[in-house]
Amino acid sequence: MLLSSSLFAEVGDRSLELLTVGDSFGYVIGDLAVRRCPQHFFLRTRAAHGRKKIFPCQRACTCQRQDCQLYNMAMTTFYLRVGVFIVVASVVSGISRSQPENLRFVVRLFPFVLPQSADTAPSSPPTTSQDFPKGASPQANNSVPASAPSLSVPMLSPSETRQSRVADLKRRGTVTFLMYHSPATYFLQRGAQRGLEYELAQAFADQLGVELEIRTPPPGTNLLTWFHDGKGDIVAGVETTEGVDLGPVEVSPPYLEVAAEVITKSDKSAPRNLRELAGKPVMVQPGSAYDYQLQMGTHALSLPPILPLTPGSEAVGEALAAVAHGKAVATVMMTPLSELAHTLYPGQLRTAWSLPQPIRLVWAVREGHAELLEVVNTYLARVSRSGFKKILLERYFVDPAHLRNSTYVKEGTLAATRRISRYDHLIAQHAEEAGFDWRVVAALIFEESRFDHDRVSVAGAYGLMQVMPFTARLVGTKNYQEPRDNIEVGVKYLRSLYRNFPYGRPEDRLALALASYVIGPGHVGDAQRMARGLGYDPHCWADSMELMLLLLENPQYHRKSLFGYAQGREAVRYANAILKRSAIYSRYVDRILPPAKIRATTEPQAASAAG
Repeated sequence: MLLSSSLFAEVGDRSLELLTVGDSFGYVIGDLAVRRCPQHFFLRTRAAHGRKKIFPCQRACTCQRQDCQLYNMAMTTFYLRVGVFIVVASVVSGISRSQPENLRFVVRLFPFVLPQSADTAPSSPPTTSQDFPKGASPQANNSVPASAPSLSVPMLSPSETRQSRVADLKRRGTVTFLMYHSPATYFLQRGAQRGLEYELAQAFADQLGVELEIRTPPPGTNLLTWFHDGKGDIVAGVETTEGVDLGPVEVSPPYLEVAAEVITKSDKSAPRNLRELAGKPVMVQPGSAYDYQLQMGTHALSLPPILPLTPGSEAVGEALAAVAHGKAVATVMMTPLSELAHTLYPGQLRTAWSLPQPIRLVWAVREGHAELLEVVNTYLARVSRSGFKKILLERYFVDPAHLRNSTYVKEGTLAATRRISRYDHLIAQHAEEAGFDWRVVAALIFEESRFDHDRVSVAGAYGLMQVMPFTARLVGTKNYQEPRDNIEVGVKYLRSLYRNFPYGRPEDRLALALASYVIGPGHVGDAQRMARGLGYDPHCWADSMELMLLLLENPQYHRKSLFGYAQGREAVRYANAILKRSAIYSRYVDRILPPAKIRATTEPQAASAAG
């Protein structure tokens, strides 16, 4: 006979029902035991949540009857199995509290299977010592239900990530673009991300409704080689020309064609044509469209090949510097970027001649990703029709003010300067003394004031870190209007907020401190109390406090809180934006700054362009 049963047990304040497959074990064995050995087994019932719960129970006995001994052995095995299931149930009791209607496990006799659907998929394990539910992080625009917040679908596995179908990108919530770091493609200026390819990629991500992630290859690494290693979903700004084999990728139609110019020194000894350049070192990426045209030209004329030199992490700036200082005799750049030669080295560099074939810019996806390529092609065609591309071309190619203005270039167009703003050393001094990575504080300042030290909010917050008068008095400082004092007050206040959260990982404590910076520590404390009541980790940011802060906008919750309503959604966006921007700064700007240059006077132009 197949033994099976229905057992109801209490876990916390919720009912957990364990079911098996087959005949009713409790009825069959119970009936058999009562008939043959009634003193050893009975059924008892009690009401729980309006339902009758049946608990098979076994009394101690010394009966030697064979059928009763078989019964005792069966019950012993049964209770061992039940004990295992109760342990499992206690681990997931937090999920039972937040989603009791979805927690029904169908348990089979060993080996057992826990069935699940997309809505009840298991979440990632908690990273703290407490057993709190974890899930995928919600997007900032997700709605919050009136009841306890539910968890979203888990993230994709690495193998799924490489399958960049459009549905996968939307489910993952992120699209990763690979692109070079250059003054026209992607760069940092005044602490913000800029560039033609960046703005095109951002608009594409917005169209898909996902977050944008930008990755730039390490120094000397070919962009497509990096792409073939599985580093991203789409390659932007791929430079190609007629005859170039890009390898196993599928590319969009060209959305831009520009001329390529050879840059040399201005003196008479510099090469003036391809014959004079043959056999000499040229600063170009090996295998690039520029290298291809030069090598094909020398081969057609039976000349010695050029000697390509791989530029470093800042290809454009280092290439121009190499030519200006005599490490290379020439470099090749697209037409708009050649403006940098005259901006950074006026009178020292010149445009010698143009390559015969134009450079075509395309986007690339992996072979077989026809659906994603179709979406890319449709988007680029729509951008061309809408006039958005024309605006970007005028901004970065036709009239690139950021390339013609030497102050703009020095203040942030080229990350070779390793600067975020002209306040870097002030920020680093106070931030590092307080134990913070100064690039995090720089990202906070960008979010608060865009590095405008004269900015005043409608609420009266002032300066780079938007310090309120009350905040200055709180940290024991009266002066907060000068940039140095403003940064000092803001960092001291941030440090005090950080100390309010002594538990958890440093990154979680930092996120909670940043949220407190914008909505106040009292509201974050309210959200932590909600987290405890709903079974979430009050010291974990992702998938826990992110959800709880959203409830501060829900009347069902904030009416019961100590400090009431707060813009929890804005706090989540604010903290995540700063953490994301600081990660970008960390990729391009070193934490250890070079010694500051002492200036006799402050240039008005630099003051207006710095940031």
